Amino acid sequence: MFALFFTAVSTATPAFGQLRIVNYNCARMAGDGPALQQVLAAAHADNTAGWAKPVDIFFFQEISLSNTAELESLINAAAPPGSTYIRATYTTSGNEDSAAGAQCAFYRVQTISETTASHADIFTGAGRNSDRWLFRLNGYTSTAAQFYAYSMHLKASLGFEADREAGALAVRANADALGAGVRAIFVGDFNVYNNTEPAYLAFLAGGNAQAFDPLGTGSWGGSSNAIKHTQSPRDISGTLVGGGVDDRFDFQLATAGVMDGEGISMISGTYRSLANDGLHYNLAINTNGNSYFPGESARSNALALALFNASDHLPVLVDYQVPAVMSATLLAIPPRVIQGASVQAQVQVKNVASVVTPLGSDELDFVVTGTNGLTGSVSGIAPLSPAFATANLQLNTGTVGLYEVEAQATSSSEGAQNSAIVMPAECSIVSRAKPSWQPTSLVTSISVPVAIPVGSGLVNVDIPLNNVGWGTLQAMLDADYVQLPTGSSVSVVGSLPQSIMAKPKILHLRVNPAGLPVGVTNVNGTLLTSDEDIPGEGDATLSFTLVITVGSTPPIPGDFNSDGIVDANDLAVLLAQWGGPGSADINLSNLVDGLDLAILLANWG
Repeated sequence: MFALFFTAVSTATPAFGQLRIVNYNCARMAGDGPALQQVLAAAHADNTAGWAKPVDIFFFQEISLSNTAELESLINAAAPPGSTYIRATYTTSGNEDSAAGAQCAFYRVQTISETTASHADIFTGAGRNSDRWLFRLNGYTSTAAQFYAYSMHLKASLGFEADREAGALAVRANADALGAGVRAIFVGDFNVYNNTEPAYLAFLAGGNAQAFDPLGTGSWGGSSNAIKHTQSPRDISGTLVGGGVDDRFDFQLATAGVMDGEGISMISGTYRSLANDGLHYNLAINTNGNSYFPGESARSNALALALFNASDHLPVLVDYQVPAVMSATLLAIPPRVIQGASVQAQVQVKNVASVVTPLGSDELDFVVTGTNGLTGSVSGIAPLSPAFATANLQLNTGTVGLYEVEAQATSSSEGAQNSAIVMPAECSIVSRAKPSWQPTSLVTSISVPVAIPVGSGLVNVDIPLNNVGWGTLQAMLDADYVQLPTGSSVSVVGSLPQSIMAKPKILHLRVNPAGLPVGVTNVNGTLLTSDEDIPGEGDATLSFTLVITVGSTPPIPGDFNSDGIVDANDLAVLLAQWGGPGSADINLSNLVDGLDLAILLANWG
C-alpha cells in the first residue's frame, strides 16, 4: 500500500503577475520616436506604487495604419527581457485613418490573449470609432478571468460636448448589452473638460456597465488638482499641442466588477499620470525640474524631457490585481493504521499566483473537506506561496478495510484558477496483531521441557512465535524484549523476531547448565510484543517457563514409547492425540498441537 499526494498544476500558460495597463494618446506619432521609446520603457520601470513590472496592455489613441509597424517596433525595443508584444485587432473605417487616427492596442503575449471574435467597432461621432476588445489572462480558465476594454478618442474642443456625449452613450449602450456584472474598463482620450460634462456623466450613469472613477467624481480643475491632469506636457505648440499640464483628458474608468477588490480588480492607489508630480500646473512637465520619482531627480527629469518630446499627452498607468491560483497538497497519509488510532490528514493550501506584490493577487478563500474515510471541513484564507494554510482532517479508523480516502479543496474566490482540487490516497485500517505460542489459537503462556545430560555444555532452545490469523488487514507482530530473572541461566540468542506474518518466527534461547542442580529447575520469562511500527500500535505480553531437567538419562522430548529414538511410532502417537490433552503434550499446554509437533521434529532420529 502507498499514500498518494497531489499538488494542483495548471496546464495552461501561467500568468506572470498582476496586470499593468497604460493608455496613451500618441498624436499620430508626430513626436520624437526615441523619446517615445524612452517613455514606454519608463512605464515598465515605474515603481511609484512600490513595485515595477512589465506593462501588459498598451492602449494608444490617434494611430494610423501606417504608424502601427513603427509603434510595434518601438514597443518591443522598449520591452524588458522576456516580454513580447503583439498588436490586438486593429480596424479603421471611413476617414478615421487619415483624420484623427484610430484606436490601437498591444498586449504582452506572456500574460494576455485576445478573443478576436469579440472585437467590435462602435461609432462615436465625428468620424471616430471606439474599439472593444475581450482580453483573457493566460493560465486561467474561468470566464471571470477575462475583461472587456473600450478605447476611444472622443471629439475634441469646447463646443462639441453633445458630440462627446453621443459617443459616450454609444459606448455605454454596447457595454450595457453585455449584461449584468460585466467586467469592463473604458480608456482613452475623452477630451472632457470638467466633471459635469454630459459625456463624463454618461459613463457614471446607472446600468449594467456603470463606470466608476478611481480619482473620485469631484472637480479636477485648477492647480489643486494638478496631479490628475494629462494634457499637455508641453508649453509650446507646433505639430504637437502645447499649453502646459492643465486638463484631464485621458481616463481609465472601470465597472463595478473591476473595482470591487475581487478577481481582476484595480489596485487602489495605483492610478497615476506618468511623470505628473502635481507641481506643473499650466507648465511644461519638465519646467524647473521634475520630482515624479521621489528622491530621484535625474530619473524624473529624464522622463519629463522624454514626455515633452514624445507626445502632447501624458500616459495614464494603472495596476490591477489578478485572480488567485490555488494549490492544495494532501501530505502523505500512513499507508497502514491500527484500527481505532487517532490520525490526522493534513492538507496544505496556498495561493501560487505569480505576482510581484501581495497586492497583485486576489485573496484565496478556500474550503477543505474530507470524504470516503476522511472527515471534517476547514475553511480559511490561504496566503501567497511559499507560505501556506493548513487544514487538518481526521482519518476514520473505526472499521478494518482498505480505503480510497479523499480530500477536496474548493475556492469561491472570483476567477480563481484550480478552484476545485481532489486529492485521493489509499490507506489500510488494520486490526491488532495476535501474538501466540500456538499457530491457530491464542495461547499466551507455555511450558517448554528442556532435558540436559549431566556435564553438557550450552543448550539451545527454540520456541516458535505466531501471529494468529494474520492477513493483509492485520498488523504484523514484533518481539521487542525478553525479561528473565537476574543471573538466570537462560539468555537470548541473536535478534528477536520481527514482522511476523502468517509464518511463525523463532525465539532463540540458550541455557547454560553450569551451576544448575541435578533435577528440575523452572525458569520463568516474559516476552513483550507489539504491533508493527504504525500509528495506533499497541503491545502485549506472553509468558513462558523453561522446565529444565538436569540428569544422567534425560528423556528425549517426543520419545513417547521410551525406545530411545524419536521416529514414526512417536509421530503416530502425537497425531492420534492431536487437538486434545494427552501424553504427547510435550510443552504442557494442555493441548497437543503444532508446538508439540515442532519439538518432536526437532528431536527426530
